[in-house]
Amino acid sequence: MIREVVITAGDPQGIGPEVARRAARAVATRHPDAGFVLVGDPGMFDDGLPMAEAATRPGLAILPMPLDEPLVAPPPSVAGGKAALAFLGAGFERVRARSGRALVTAPVSKEAIAMGGVPFTGHTGWLRDRCEASRAVMLFVADTLRVALATVHVPLRAVPDALRIDDLVAILAVVSEELNARYAVDRPRIAVLGLNPHAGEGGLLGTEDVDVIAPAVAAACDRGLDVEGPFGADGYFGAMMRARGPTHDAVLAMYHDQGLLPLKALAFGRAVNVTLGLPIVRTSVDHGCAWSLAGTGEADSGSMEVAVEHALDLVTPVRR
Repeated sequence: MIREVVITAGDPQGIGPEVARRAARAVATRHPDAGFVLVGDPGMFDDGLPMAEAATRPGLAILPMPLDEPLVAPPPSVAGGKAALAFLGAGFERVRARSGRALVTAPVSKEAIAMGGVPFTGHTGWLRDRCEASRAVMLFVADTLRVALATVHVPLRAVPDALRIDDLVAILAVVSEELNARYAVDRPRIAVLGLNPHAGEGGLLGTEDVDVIAPAVAAACDRGLDVEGPFGADGYFGAMMRARGPTHDAVLAMYHDQGLLPLKALAFGRAVNVTLGLPIVRTSVDHGCAWSLAGTGEADSGSMEVAVEHALDLVTPVRR
């Protein structure tokens, strides 16, 4: 079976089409036995690429999704959001139709999609709903550093109330199972970060670490998972740097910036966003639409290239 990576263009007013095209071409030259399908308006990509058909073929092709509306308003725009969602839907349907395919998504604007009247908090939740999965977990991978998020796109003031013992245990179970299944990590070791400074200092700086996170770690261990914490976030990443590498197979951060600030500081442009808990393989870039860079030719396609390579690896059966 020929492996295939389906790459959606993201918001057409951002850098997505450009970095998708350049990354697909680069990876395709290194993997002539695999198929790569760009999803979007053909005018956004180079002329001369063949149209993708139902059957998988090696090489680079386009799944055409012409724009329904002209892109006349500055971004973020309703037209851009509608197009991005249409590209995503078409790419997802192609991947869902057959095994051996992976989905790679270029960045979209949540604001642009919401402007069109569609509730949208991100690819992760959208894919979870379409796959009818009980839970989807956002994991960022940069070499041996893996950071998962307990909460994703929620306001910072809402994070403490969003943390629940059962949810944290379920997330840890997904991370552990997927590290074993997708990355061949035998009995993964997972570090759990605290919510408050210094993991709450025994309740002096907030009670969530004592009342929610520590009990979740204990419950996960009772289920047979190899989990430690809660660790103070600053101290954990500082110790990791002194050790010259991760001391666990993955880290679970409590909120978006707690996990992504250190990861992007250490590996921006080399990190891949992987969605765990889905029946399909999905990866993405570690950056946004970058409106100011669109059309300038200055956008860096490195993260998209890593995302495509990573997706190709994940659809390759793990040999144990």
